[in-house]
Amino acid sequence: MKHNIELLKADIMDELQKLKKIHIEYVNFRKGIDEKCISNTDKIIIGYYLHNFYNGCENIFKQITLFFENDLSPDSWHKDLLKRMKLNINGFRPAVINENLFSLLNDFRTFRHIFRYTYSFELRWDKMKLVADKFDETWNEFHNHIISFLNKLNDIR
Repeated sequence: MKHNIELLKADIMDELQKLKKIHIEYVNFRKGIDEKCISNTDKIIIGYYLHNFYNGCENIFKQITLFFENDLSPDSWHKDLLKRMKLNINGFRPAVINENLFSLLNDFRTFRHIFRYTYSFELRWDKMKLVADKFDETWNEFHNHIISFLNKLNDIR
């Protein structure tokens, strides 16, 4: 089991490094735009960063779920996956995130769905901005929670 946990940790760290790059690119891009007259192209690019960020978070959650539980309903797995990450399963797996991070990530999950199924010209900055403004906080919280989770994996034998 120790070997498998080390592989899980390596996979998570690899994905976490990719998310860090997304965050850095997002911050640099956002600095260069004028939010008073944001273009449709800017909205698309920001939306894509938000979409990619949540996909990366979900990739980590899928790795954890496949390692520990290996059971997701095909009908509502996106919502179930996120909900499951805040659960502490005594003697089996510690919680990965807390209620606050769950709420933040749920906003990203909801936005990702909208982004995927909305035409680009229909994106509304006033709605997107609510999620976009939470990127830094969500990234920092997510990073801290994942590092904490990885440290807790050291206690599993």
